[in-house]
Amino acid sequence: MKPFSKEKLVEDLKNIGVKKGDILHLKVSMRAIGKVEGGADTLLQALIEAVGEEGTLVSDAFINVFALPLSNEDSKKIADDKTPSYAGVFANKMIQHPKSFRSKHPIQKFSAIGAKAEEYCTKHNDKTGGYALLDFMMDDDAKNLTIGGAVAGVGTTHVAIERLGFVRQIINKGVNYKADNGEIKFAKVDWNGGCGDGFRNFIPLYYEKGGILNSGKIGNSETILTSMNKTIEIEMDKLKEDNSFFFCSNPACYSCRMSWNHSDKNKIKFVWAWLKKNYKGISFNRFKIIYKSILKKK
Repeated sequence: MKPFSKEKLVEDLKNIGVKKGDILHLKVSMRAIGKVEGGADTLLQALIEAVGEEGTLVSDAFINVFALPLSNEDSKKIADDKTPSYAGVFANKMIQHPKSFRSKHPIQKFSAIGAKAEEYCTKHNDKTGGYALLDFMMDDDAKNLTIGGAVAGVGTTHVAIERLGFVRQIINKGVNYKADNGEIKFAKVDWNGGCGDGFRNFIPLYYEKGGILNSGKIGNSETILTSMNKTIEIEMDKLKEDNSFFFCSNPACYSCRMSWNHSDKNKIKFVWAWLKKNYKGISFNRFKIIYKSILKKK
């Protein structure tokens, strides 16, 4: 198949409802789009053209953290605004763009380009929550653009979880980072994350309750354009009714089955599911031996 050109991507973006002045929170799977002339750089150029100078693009650009206490090797890894993200090819193209800003939060960094980019990134720092930048965007009636059916939700679910006060076992990880004044500081993970597989549970609700502004394709990829204020409204209403709605269906998922205050925390059920997933054909007697050894270690 002929690679998608920038012109074709701009056309697709306009067809799905992206317009000049839009503020977009982007979640992008380049693999889902298919072959693009010039790769992620071309998609970024198309998005910049579609929203214009008055618009703003924001992408997750989170960085790796390391088990505590930091090893000698990990303690030498100093994060800064140029540190690559694990969030994928497109996220790293955003970071590398000459007009890009990186949020000042030491770990849950975002990358932004456009009219509101500097404002958002300056306000999101070590004194704000990990996902606070999304709150700033919602104040400006921003939209989510989710490109790729396998992408983990739209982002606002994280904010809904924080607003509702759900509590999760915090991961004992952190990183050293360079502050603006050049001082080396330490940051520890102190916010809730969640299971991306479970976040996709909300997508049918977005369709049902008016969160979807439009849907279609960017290249070969299924894509949805949603209102951030509407998706968080839908999420909060549903989570007040069912606080485990964002849990995935995998019985061996530690995040959903064990890590939240309202997880069922059935150790026997979880360990059995985990062993069946990772050790095919395990007998029940063998399970009992392994389970007892795990309990002793606890």
